[in-house]
Amino acid sequence: MTTPEGKIKKQIVDDLEAMGAYVFKPVQMGYGKRTVDLLVCWRGQFIGIEVKRPGKTPTPLQVETLDEVRAAGGIAFWVDNREDVRAQLANLERNLI
Repeated sequence: MTTPEGKIKKQIVDDLEAMGAYVFKPVQMGYGKRTVDLLVCWRGQFIGIEVKRPGKTPTPLQVETLDEVRAAGGIAFWVDNREDVRAQLANLERNLI
């Protein structure tokens, strides 16, 4: 059975892959460095995305991880629906042109 968050992740991954993005979904096993739900390369940009179910927000550790991605020059954000990802990428695309 897929969780509400899992359904949103699948929609987002499907959208990203349809846009030609490379998407990696790390499986957190308690070893090594923690990361966000989706690591994406799109149009030469490194993007970290944390996906939450509607009504939830990232934990302090997830916020810290998003901040680390930004500090390293990547793009990082959290979403609770596929439309927010589309909007973020549309904004990024406008800035790349």
